[in-house]
Amino acid sequence: MAPVAMGGTGNALEVSEFLLELYHDASECTPDELRLRVLKNLQRFIPFDFGVWGGGWADGRLVTDLTVLNQSEAILGEWDSVAQEDAFCDLTLNRLGATARFDDVPDYRTSLAYNEHWRRFDASHMMATIVGEKTDGYVSFVGLCADDRPMTFSDTERMFKQMLMPHLSQALRMNRELWAGRAAMEHEAVALVDREGYVLSAHGPFHDLAEHEWGGRIVHLPAHVMGTLRRGKRWRGEMLDVRLSPFGSNYFVHLSIHLGLSGLSHREREVAELFASGMTTKQVARVLGTSPSTVRNQIVRIYEKLGISSKAQLATLAGGK
Repeated sequence: MAPVAMGGTGNALEVSEFLLELYHDASECTPDELRLRVLKNLQRFIPFDFGVWGGGWADGRLVTDLTVLNQSEAILGEWDSVAQEDAFCDLTLNRLGATARFDDVPDYRTSLAYNEHWRRFDASHMMATIVGEKTDGYVSFVGLCADDRPMTFSDTERMFKQMLMPHLSQALRMNRELWAGRAAMEHEAVALVDREGYVLSAHGPFHDLAEHEWGGRIVHLPAHVMGTLRRGKRWRGEMLDVRLSPFGSNYFVHLSIHLGLSGLSHREREVAELFASGMTTKQVARVLGTSPSTVRNQIVRIYEKLGISSKAQLATLAGGK
């Protein structure tokens, strides 16, 4: 695709190709790779210098998940110092799904947020959209920023970005669900067992997981495990969660690894436990003697490692529930 003139949005064929590439990349790329590729591809339609695509909680304006193109992550890592006074954020949060520009806020260029933060990062123009996601209170956003532009983002560019936003949000959801499914395949297994617990057939890493939990080659489930399962309860071991579902005169046994926080580094575990306890990123940073932006980046990595997207899920894992 050739670049289009400022204010243009490409022809129908170019837009169709963009969307096809978007959904193809959603099935192939990691979440960070997807967001970077999409932001780069958007530059073929809308002239901008750098972009941010992330997510967080509207309550408290906490950004926990961020990908940045052509700019330092500090652009939002340091934003918390003006977040509560940022009228542009107020506007976009109050108009979820609608694309706004700096110039939509009266006198915004005289504000503290603009002069003490955005201008320091050469964001003299911004066009952003915030959308609500399925997780309660969680929002995602895409912001396109520019400095060397003779004028603000045009109405045509704004309409084009707003038209694309549902596709961007849907593609990222699909991408994350796909990668979560791929990760789950490595940590889950199913076996068909008879009423006494003898293994008739197995799918996935059943024997490897069972051997790690109970030792030796497993031809039938331990009697105490089978007894717990047949009473309609889940069984939880050192590494595995096990549940049972009837299948004719037999049963399916589902094994899944409960990782808790064991897959995290020592520092990540410290951050996770403090953040899950109810602390803010600033409070965690103060306890650990680091910066809020560092803590925020660590939380992003923790969420990715654990395959979760909310503080509530983290609290559950940290509490071993």
